Amino acid sequence: MSYDVVALVAGMPDERAIADALDDVDPGLWLHRHGDTAVLQIRDEDGRLLATLEPGQHVEHADAVVGLLGEEVVAGLPEPFWWVETRARPDVLGREVAHGFADRLALRLGGAVWTSGRADFGLWEEPEHPAVERTAEKALLVAQDREVVPFSSWMSDAVATHGRERMLQVLTPPTARLTYAMRTFVAGPLGRWVVQGPDGGYFDGITGLPVYWDDEYGFRSAEEPVGFAWAAKNPDAEPVPGFLVDFAEEAGTQLVVEASVLHRDPFTVEPGRAAEIVAEHLAGTTPASWGPHEPTLMPWDRDRMGAFVRERAPKPSILYLSGPLDEGSRFSGQIHMARRGPRFLERVSVVFGYAGEDAVPFDALPGLVKALAAEGGLEALRVRRIPGRTDVTYVPVWAGPAVPVGLALGPERLRRIGPYRAQAGPIPGMLLGHGGDQAVWYPVMAEAQAPLRALDLLRRQTDYLAAASAR
Repeated sequence: MSYDVVALVAGMPDERAIADALDDVDPGLWLHRHGDTAVLQIRDEDGRLLATLEPGQHVEHADAVVGLLGEEVVAGLPEPFWWVETRARPDVLGREVAHGFADRLALRLGGAVWTSGRADFGLWEEPEHPAVERTAEKALLVAQDREVVPFSSWMSDAVATHGRERMLQVLTPPTARLTYAMRTFVAGPLGRWVVQGPDGGYFDGITGLPVYWDDEYGFRSAEEPVGFAWAAKNPDAEPVPGFLVDFAEEAGTQLVVEASVLHRDPFTVEPGRAAEIVAEHLAGTTPASWGPHEPTLMPWDRDRMGAFVRERAPKPSILYLSGPLDEGSRFSGQIHMARRGPRFLERVSVVFGYAGEDAVPFDALPGLVKALAAEGGLEALRVRRIPGRTDVTYVPVWAGPAVPVGLALGPERLRRIGPYRAQAGPIPGMLLGHGGDQAVWYPVMAEAQAPLRALDLLRRQTDYLAAASAR
């Protein structure tokens, strides 16, 4: 595994400061650029790779850093400050170099140092990159011994570089928690969460089913080499002991909101307004920060977000957002921006953490739909609830099923279906708004309290709307 060290420093970590700090550790160490990237490799006189160093990231907003590393790490630092992360090979020499460099950089520039855990998974083989635990023909295994594992800049780069060729698997101890962004990725077809259990065996952190290492596919089940579909074919498969714990006693309730908005003018698109409206209705505040990966280090600024998206166009963009630590309910989310013909499609996904189901503002959802429709461009919205931590992180245990709360169709889709047919399906539709801004809201939870009943009702409603749209 990699040994991760983060130096949070008050001064700008330019190349001179980095070189001087490294020279303080050992004059025989050298910096090398990694291919065409901005990442620097630390090698010894024999050319052995000891650690990889990312250029300093400017921390303009500290809340997300506090959420990942703890408040004590940033105490006393001025704002803004800089984040410098080093990932070392997990032997004694690699750890000493990474820690020595971070300590000396913090001493030169002022600041503090955070280090990951030192769990030994027993799988490490020396790869090209020290953050990679082991490589398979169709998978990269990244080990993270952190209390909270984010979708970091390196994870983002690994997906962009290898996502079409290899699955990215993330290995953690059972004590680790994933952010919403990280869990969303590993639950999809390009990722996997692998947990080393107390007995030394391995299991999938999403399904709880046992997995083992395969030189072609990385960690997989015994029945099927790729993905999670095998579980449906093997109903007798059992999760590992301890995965099906009673999570309800310590859990709150999470509400996941997913909305799609179509921007008609690609030259003036400013992403983030939909996320603002969602956060205002369900947390009483707007997002605090954003970034192209986690932690989100820039204060919320829709103009800067729009400039970032336009600069990357026509390539799609993914932006990450976080809510403030001490205002309203905790939340985090993602914004996907991509071209759809001459327009931009914005897909927003935000999760909110509440102390319990009684604290969830379900009655705010019709107003949320109405506000999104009035803003223009709303295509559709889905809302579901699930037992979960109030800090919107995720542990490798079964929390319970995601239960649909409701869905909505925006003005354009409502016009195609027609108000009469839109209200005549299995779930009576609630018309919201006026004129060209009218939308329809389908309260699934109000019609079916039982999870299985709600899922069946949502399926029938979706089928009905698809048929109505095709007429």
